[in-house]
Amino acid sequence: SCLTENGRQLPSSYGKGGIMLTGGGQEGGRRAGTENVPYIAGFGRSAELALVNLESNMDHMEQMRSRLLSNLQSHLGEDNVRPNGPSDPKYRLPNTLSVGLKNVQSGLLLSNISNEVAASASAACHSGGSGSISAVLRAMNVPTEFAMGTLRLSVGPSTTSDDIDRAASIIAKEAKQQLMASSK
Repeated sequence: SCLTENGRQLPSSYGKGGIMLTGGGQEGGRRAGTENVPYIAGFGRSAELALVNLESNMDHMEQMRSRLLSNLQSHLGEDNVRPNGPSDPKYRLPNTLSVGLKNVQSGLLLSNISNEVAASASAACHSGGSGSISAVLRAMNVPTEFAMGTLRLSVGPSTTSDDIDRAASIIAKEAKQQLMASSK
């Protein structure tokens, strides 16, 4: 059996995380490999720091996520921007916005803004080819015209309002250019 944890979600530095494997040959089958003690200590310290600031970080990230959605809706119109997931924002992850942009091709949009905005297309667990709609978005009954334009955007404790405003502006500008080109 296996349990993994990603230190980047705390946040922590690249390469830190946790993994627990059982069934290895060491220590009479109690562990499956040699531990990287410095990384384990670093991950533990990151977890401690994240816990200390958990509530304030969650509040901040929720405000940034909401600002990002609001900015996208302001730039593109509420009818053209659809958050994926629970309709009540309190049931959404505070740091993640999954949003569909109507009649936009998310892969093309991301390729054109990848040097300015870090984002992903579709659902986190989707690894299908470009142009396909993930099973997750289908199960959530996301309409095709929004699913094809789904972006997954993340914020963190250090994300600023200026970061959000700039990202929303860049995304909206590219979406508008794509829509204008497709209407010709």
